[in-house]
Amino acid sequence: MTKPTFISLFSGAGGLDLGFERAGWRRCFASDLDEDAVNTLRSNSKVADQAFISQDDIRLLTAEGVLSQAGGLQKGELTAIVGGPPCQSWSSAGHQMGLSDERGQLFLHFIKLANKLDPRFIIMENVRGLLTARGPDGEPGSALRLLREDLRQQGWQTSVNLMNAADFGVAQRRVRLFIIAHRLGDQPEFPEPTHSKTPRKGFRKWVSLRQCLSRIPGALDGEIIRPTPKLAKELEGLEPGNGVKSPGKAEATRPGGHWGYKQGAFIADLSIPARTVTASTAQDWIIDPRLGLRRLCPRECAAIQSFPSSWKWVGKRPSVYRQIGNAVPPKLSETVAKTLIEYVHSDNAKTDTRSTVHELAPLAPELMAAIAYTKRDEARNGASRKAAPSLRSRKAN
Repeated sequence: MTKPTFISLFSGAGGLDLGFERAGWRRCFASDLDEDAVNTLRSNSKVADQAFISQDDIRLLTAEGVLSQAGGLQKGELTAIVGGPPCQSWSSAGHQMGLSDERGQLFLHFIKLANKLDPRFIIMENVRGLLTARGPDGEPGSALRLLREDLRQQGWQTSVNLMNAADFGVAQRRVRLFIIAHRLGDQPEFPEPTHSKTPRKGFRKWVSLRQCLSRIPGALDGEIIRPTPKLAKELEGLEPGNGVKSPGKAEATRPGGHWGYKQGAFIADLSIPARTVTASTAQDWIIDPRLGLRRLCPRECAAIQSFPSSWKWVGKRPSVYRQIGNAVPPKLSETVAKTLIEYVHSDNAKTDTRSTVHELAPLAPELMAAIAYTKRDEARNGASRKAAPSLRSRKAN
């Protein structure tokens, strides 16, 4: 049986690629602008495949050039294009500038190049914040609608789903948005969860952080990171699953403050999956039975992301943390890729049409509900959020 082919853009350290290859796909090309990420990809690829990995700016890539480097493939011959365009523009941890951010524009470059390559499917992964991100009109959810509409006008329908990595056997509560662009009548399904927070029939229990860390060697002397004396005092006495709270911002419906946990000041609960591994050096702390309070090291974060222990990482510690945190968990990617390959090899006939007459498919009710909630919250608290800076300024004066 012929392996379906794919190319990856914004490949990073290769989490998405690895999952697809494990599921039986053949990668023909990979590209990323980050030198360390590209070297990581090359270090974990067969010598014969390293020639297909390039360090390029997507804005300079051409369909002809990509197909040529991918072994002389022709337009329309690729089964899929996969990629995770930069997520900082949509992330709730950032400024959520979306399409107005240069990084948000890279999403559009991704779609433009993919459309010129004309694969059977386009698979995109991004942060949950893209679901409710604002487009030029300022409405929550309009950025995603704009991207989907752009694809629709070029003959693509889009299926959208939020997937929690913990529900698929990854030791991490990482929720990400997946988009599959397909032609009308050629719609694959998303995989069904295999794990659950609580035991129930037909599901396995979430994989805990303790289970994950028990499968790899403990931290070595050179990997141990201790808190500063000031932070150690702030963390003192906190139970696992808690952190140092950031100052709350008063809002219309939250007069006591809309607070969160201070970055890099949270103690992980080993009995449940880890919180989302970030691209920062400020990872969560753990209370190690042998070594005491210490930060999760890069090798442990890679295991939490479900990378194999044999994966080679290139770059200094901050770069490695960034590569790991930006990656798609390979186990989650593999689950998506397996479901897709089963569909490709099935007898489902496809209707290959570029018609733009069909309507944009509605989002699932739970996704629409999330957008509606964001709109209601904006209506209730938007004014007080905008007023917050001036209030703080008056207090400071």
